[in-house]
Amino acid sequence: MVPSTSSRVNQLLMLQILLAGFVFCGNILVWPTEGSHWLNTQIIIEELINRNHNVTVLISTGAAYINPNNKFYSENYEIYKVPYEKKDLLSTIDDFVKLWLYEKPNMNFFQFYQRLNQLVTQINMMIKENCNSVLKSPDLMAKLKSNQYNVLLSDPVTMCGELIAVTLDIPFIYTLRFTPASAAERHCGQLPSVPSFTPAFLSELTDKMSFSERQKNIVSYLVQDFIFFSLWGEWDSYYSDILEGSHWLNTQIIIEELINRNHNVTVLISTGAAYINPNNKFYSENYEIYKVPYEKKDLLSIIDDFVKLWLYEKPNMNFLQFYQRLNQLVTQINMMIKENCNSVLKSPDLMAKLKSNQYNVLLSDPVTMCGELIAVTLDIPFIYTLRFTPASAAERHCGQLPSVPSFTPAFLSELTDKMSFSERLKNIVSYLVQDFIFFSLWGEWDSYYSDILDFNIGFTTRSLKGSCHFA
Repeated sequence: MVPSTSSRVNQLLMLQILLAGFVFCGNILVWPTEGSHWLNTQIIIEELINRNHNVTVLISTGAAYINPNNKFYSENYEIYKVPYEKKDLLSTIDDFVKLWLYEKPNMNFFQFYQRLNQLVTQINMMIKENCNSVLKSPDLMAKLKSNQYNVLLSDPVTMCGELIAVTLDIPFIYTLRFTPASAAERHCGQLPSVPSFTPAFLSELTDKMSFSERQKNIVSYLVQDFIFFSLWGEWDSYYSDILEGSHWLNTQIIIEELINRNHNVTVLISTGAAYINPNNKFYSENYEIYKVPYEKKDLLSIIDDFVKLWLYEKPNMNFLQFYQRLNQLVTQINMMIKENCNSVLKSPDLMAKLKSNQYNVLLSDPVTMCGELIAVTLDIPFIYTLRFTPASAAERHCGQLPSVPSFTPAFLSELTDKMSFSERLKNIVSYLVQDFIFFSLWGEWDSYYSDILDFNIGFTTRSLKGSCHFA
């Protein structure tokens, strides 16, 4: 018997249903940017809502154009307070428009960019107020976390979207309309752009330029790059403050997983800790705090010096000047770490308390020495978790990580695995200099370790006996 047409259609429909996967509606948080950027984001919001996703937009009380009372879709709004008013933001935006449309024709090149620099600085200050009002509000962050968002949609022109996403432990997606001279697109998104051929965005030039216009275009790129690195570069320390240091960020992920598996976790921190704040914890970890003779501001000052050296001073230094300055900063950090070690290992009361708690294992980042010393003194095993060291010095000499200097770029050298002959020479020298710093400064710990352990064993020797987890 031959199946009827309707029977075949039903069979085909049933097959499609069986092969179809499940599709769930998402819960999406949006960190928007004002003006034409918001227009771009609105189109995405409309499409997300048409696909039955739940969308919440984070806006400030000083928002200029984003009005929660005039919504065309079914999006939700989460409003947070800021110290500036709507009229303040509108005034700055009006100044931007006046500058571009009316004042620019009567200004020379440098007068225009000087004024632009002033306006971007004002906007930066307002964005920082937005960030503080969200990220430094425990109640708001707790509310956002409880809403269990699946992803955050952000326009990177307004900073902190990724910070909110990382703090909420959710992925984030960028949607970008533009930045002047495509600065963010080139430096963050690796967009290829040839200044002598591609006109800088907002320069009013075309791809058919005269020689003088090409020169003007190249200068436009250089000036916008200067604004990008100087004003956007100010956010480096802010991001470090919120993320509490990259090494601690790495350890936090492990702590979260351990707590999710019902382990009891205690974190040893000093009174001078820069980023680890026992009052701002998102997990159920415990904190054991010990006193040190330096203050938080002292450590922050050195970390700021590290950031300034790497981002701003390094391009103006030769190879030896840079490593000489780096050596000075590492020496200062070494002295502080030694104070940490003394405050724990040479405190009978604290060591007795730690021993009575009967810990099963110690988790340590070897960039901060003495983790293994505390473990040996408490007679418990220890595990390393390491984010990185410059030129992978600790990974190579303690963890036996294979690395060929003529082929593998030194970590933080900004080189790739496709190097010219001169870059290979520079890379080899980078390894040698970092090895010198490693053995001279980290080597100072040999006598300290011998004193604590009461027998002759060095830091690098002891490190070989720890279990390593490279992240």
